[in-house]
Amino acid sequence: MSFEQEHNNGLNIREFHREKLLEPGWPGELSPSELAYVKSEIRKSPSLKRIWGFRPTAKRLSEKHIRDVARNGVIRKSKPVSASATRRQKPNR
Repeated sequence: MSFEQEHNNGLNIREFHREKLLEPGWPGELSPSELAYVKSEIRKSPSLKRIWGFRPTAKRLSEKHIRDVARNGVIRKSKPVSASATRRQKPNR
């Protein structure tokens, strides 16, 4: 069943749903037709690839990764903070 057939409940709602599906963390669990739609849209756009945590030049788009990002959003990996940066500096008197 295609995305249009599965969500055939009015053009405005469908367009709203299409846009929201492309926001990481918003869709939650994806149906097979939603996954196919999201994957095809990500494949077309380097900026969407970046938003979903892929490199803009990525050829392979893991379904597991797409499902994880749809459910949890993109988890940014932060750089570790060095101990010297976290220590309080003594005021100069």
